[in-house]
Amino acid sequence: MSSLAFVAVPHCALEDVNIGGFTIPKGANIMPSLYHVLRDPSHFKDPDVFNPERFINSEGKFINNERVIAFGVGKRSCLGQSLAEKEFFIFFTGILQQFKLLKDPATILPSYNDIYPEAILRVAPNYQIILKKRF
Repeated sequence: MSSLAFVAVPHCALEDVNIGGFTIPKGANIMPSLYHVLRDPSHFKDPDVFNPERFINSEGKFINNERVIAFGVGKRSCLGQSLAEKEFFIFFTGILQQFKLLKDPATILPSYNDIYPEAILRVAPNYQIILKKRF
């Protein structure tokens, strides 16, 4: 759905490059926008809609998508990707095994799509939920 960081690690053009009619001169600093790559409507249908099924085939198997680059690409991709994914899985499944997550009826949940860059990292909006212990 999104990336924790709005932009990737800065890069530098090693030579003049023409892309889409624009010239990026040698030596120019480049700040790739992870946010826009991960939400490109020409590649991801309805990018503002949470739809995990877009990454699952008819047999229920995960489909790897080269456009999902939240951890970067190539030799400069995040070294901690594997650890981060495993930790998130263990943490989140542990919560879901022990609790039901319910919307607080007294509050309105904010839209995650309305977060704009205030810093390098995205910060989740404030919200309240109810954790109800599973029996």
